[in-house]
Amino acid sequence: MEDWAPYGVGEPDADGVYPDYRRPPKHLRPAPAAAPAGADIDNSILAIVTNWRLVVAELAERGVDLYDPAVRARPWPGIRAMIFSLIGSPSRLREALTRR
Repeated sequence: MEDWAPYGVGEPDADGVYPDYRRPPKHLRPAPAAAPAGADIDNSILAIVTNWRLVVAELAERGVDLYDPAVRARPWPGIRAMIFSLIGSPSRLREALTRR
């Protein structure tokens, strides 16, 4: 958590987690996952919403219930990052959004 402290906004809780975070500089962000050769990934909001059942299921498998009031009260950028991370890692959502 100490690595992310310089980007924290507000006061940290007892565990050192801030209520929100600023985006780190571009040179510190991980590179996006490369699509397989000959494949293109549709990462549009429409494509994600069309496959929303996969988003909900895969985040639930990772311990995030999108319909839990505590999760819904969290800042949107964190939730958005979790959703888009499904596209950047091997997942059923990434498979569904891959055009061949």
